Amino acid sequence: MAQARRTPWDVKLSADAKDKLAQWLVYEIDKAQAAKSASDVEIAYWHVLYEQGRTRSALNVPWPDAADLTSPIATEKVDALRSRIVKTVAVDPIWTVEGWGDAGPKAPFVESFHQWQAETEGFQAAFSKAVHLSLIEPRGVLEVYENTTRRPVRKTIKAAIQLAQDGSALIGQDLQPMLQQNPDGTYVEVTDDPNTPPEMQPASSDVVIDDYEPIANGPRHRTIPYRDFLVLPGHAREKDEIWGYAKRFYKRVDQLLERVKEGVYDKDAVEAMGDADERMNEGATTLAGDAIALVSQEDGLAEKELHELLVLLELDKTGYRWFVITLHKETSQILRLQYDDIGRPRYFSFVPFPRPNSVEGYSFVGHKLITTIEENTAWRNMLADRAALQLQAPIKRMQNALWDPDDEPMGPKCIMTVRDMNEVQAFEMPDYTAPARERIIDTERQAEKLGGMTDIASGSKPSEDRTLGETRLVTAFSEVRIEEVVRNIQEVVEEIAQVRHLMWKRALALMPDGLEAPTNVLQGLETRGADVTQYMPNKRFAATILEGAYRFKPRGSVEATDRHQQRQDFAESLQALSAMAAAAPMIGILLQQPATAKALLETWVNLFNVSDKQAFLGPDTLGLAMQQMGMGMLGQVPQPGGPMGPAMAAVAGNPASGPVDPGRQLPQERGGVM
Repeated sequence: MAQARRTPWDVKLSADAKDKLAQWLVYEIDKAQAAKSASDVEIAYWHVLYEQGRTRSALNVPWPDAADLTSPIATEKVDALRSRIVKTVAVDPIWTVEGWGDAGPKAPFVESFHQWQAETEGFQAAFSKAVHLSLIEPRGVLEVYENTTRRPVRKTIKAAIQLAQDGSALIGQDLQPMLQQNPDGTYVEVTDDPNTPPEMQPASSDVVIDDYEPIANGPRHRTIPYRDFLVLPGHAREKDEIWGYAKRFYKRVDQLLERVKEGVYDKDAVEAMGDADERMNEGATTLAGDAIALVSQEDGLAEKELHELLVLLELDKTGYRWFVITLHKETSQILRLQYDDIGRPRYFSFVPFPRPNSVEGYSFVGHKLITTIEENTAWRNMLADRAALQLQAPIKRMQNALWDPDDEPMGPKCIMTVRDMNEVQAFEMPDYTAPARERIIDTERQAEKLGGMTDIASGSKPSEDRTLGETRLVTAFSEVRIEEVVRNIQEVVEEIAQVRHLMWKRALALMPDGLEAPTNVLQGLETRGADVTQYMPNKRFAATILEGAYRFKPRGSVEATDRHQQRQDFAESLQALSAMAAAAPMIGILLQQPATAKALLETWVNLFNVSDKQAFLGPDTLGLAMQQMGMGMLGQVPQPGGPMGPAMAAVAGNPASGPVDPGRQLPQERGGVM
C-alpha cells in the first residue's frame, strides 16, 4: 500500500487562527529575547576573553603600538574544567543501564548498543562543544534530533518481468519487457536464491534506477549558541514553568523549496517570505577586532532567518501536547505545524553553575572570573607598557639645544652635537616590575580560588612550593568543587539518554533486519556473560531488544579521571584483602568464587588498559580456569605462598574432602564450634 503524502499541517487551522497563533508566537519570542540575562554584546565579549582577543580600543591606548595583552586566565580555566568534565562523563560506557522486570537480562545489550552508537554518532564532540559553551555563556544547549535525510543513489537491480498467462514475457511499446511494479511505483526486485536452479529462477531484467536511501538513521546531536536559543516564557524560574523552546536557524531558499516538494513546509508560506537574503553578520570579528565580511547570497541561495519552536499547546481539543512549529518571524508566516512524535523536549541545557530563580546559569567567564580577568589584563598591559618605557626611555632635550633629532636621528653609531652635556638627557624611569608582578600573581591566585582549579588541577606546574600533604589536601578539596559541577552536567546527560533511547527504538522499528553488531561489541557482551544466542541469534540489534523499562545512569566520576590513583588504590585494596583472608578464612573462600575472580580481573584489565581482554575474560578462558580450579580442589591443594596467592593459602590447611584426623583438629573443631 502506498504511503500517504506528507503534509505540513497535522492540525487544520483557519486563516484567522493561523495568523493569531503566528502573531502570538512572535510576541513571545520578542519577550523572551528581552528577558535574557546577558546581551549578545556581552556574550561576544566573553568569547573574546576566552580567545585572548584584542580588548584595547583606539580610545584607551596610551600611545600607538602599545601593549594589548588579554589575560590567559579564561583560556586556562575553561580548558582545564571542560577537559575534566568531558573526561569524566565520556567514559566507556557513558551510561550504565539497569532494567526492570523482563528488561533486566537485556540491560547489557542496551548498554553496549548505546555506547557503540554514541561513538559512531560523534556524541563526545557535540557534548564537548555544549560544555564549552556552558562555561562561557549562561548555558550550553545540546539538541538531540532525528535525521532521516534521503539522497538519490544510482544502482542496478534485478526487476521482475510481467508474464502473460502462458508464461511468456509481456513486451511494451518500446519493445522492451514490461516490469512489475509495486503500488508505490517502485520495481519488484528479484533476489537470487542459491538453492534454486537457474532455469527455475523468476524472470528478471537488469534495470538502473535512482533509489532514495537514508544517509542517516537514529538520533544526531548539534549545539546551539546562546544567541540562537530561547526558553518560553522568558521569565520562567523553574523547569516546570517552561512550555516551549525556540531555536533560530537559517535555510537557503532552494532548500526551502525542496522541503516544500517533500511536504515538510507550506508552499504559500514559503512564497510569502520572498527571496531576499536575511543572514546577518552578528558581529563576528577576527582576533584583531576586524569585522568578518559576510557575502550576500543571490540567485536562489539567499538565506532566510527562521525559528523552530517546540511548544506544549492545546490546538486540536485532545489536550496539551508537544507541537513542532517553523516560523518566519519577519512576515509572521507559519511554514509547518506538526505533532512531535517523541512527546518530550529534545533541547538540553547544560548549566554547571545554576542561578537561583532562573533556568539559566552563571557564566564561568562572564560572572565568576570576569573581574580577575580584567584586573590581570590591566596589570599585564601596565607592566608591558612600563617595560617598554624603560627599554625605550624618552629623551629630554633642552629648549634651543644644538642637537636636532630630525637632522641627527638617534641610532647606533650616531653622533650628537651638543654645547653642554646637560642639553640631552634620558628620562629616569623607576622600576616597578616587582610590585606589578606581585599584583599579576595575586590575580592568578584569586582566579584559582574562584574557579576551584589549582595549578595542579589545570595540569601546570604549581607557582608555590607546598609539602606533599598540602598538595593532597588542595587537590582533594579542588575535586570536591569540580564534582559538583560534573554532577550538574550528568543530570542532563541522564535525560539525554532517555530521549536517544526513544529515537533509536523508532529507528530500529523501521529496520526489519536490524543493525549488524560489530565484532568488538559482541565480544564485549560475551565477556560480560550476556546470552547473545538468545537475544541476538542473528548477531543484529533489533527494536525488541530496546523494549522495556530502563534507567540510564552516568557512570563517570571525578575520581575516575585519575588512572594512576585508581591503580594505587586497587593495589592497596588487594593487599588489604590478602591480610583479611589470612585473618578470616571465610574471606579467602569468598575470593575463590568465579564471580569474585572475574570482577577483580575486569577491574585490573580496565585499569591497566589490557588490549586483549578476551584472553583474561573470555567465556572459554574462564570456563577452563574453573575446570582446572575444580581439579585442584579435588586433588591438589595449593600451598601457602604458592602461585594461587595468599587468598588461597588462607584455606589451604583444610582440604575440601578426605578423611579427618581427630588428632589434628582443634578443640573448637571437635566441639562443632568455629
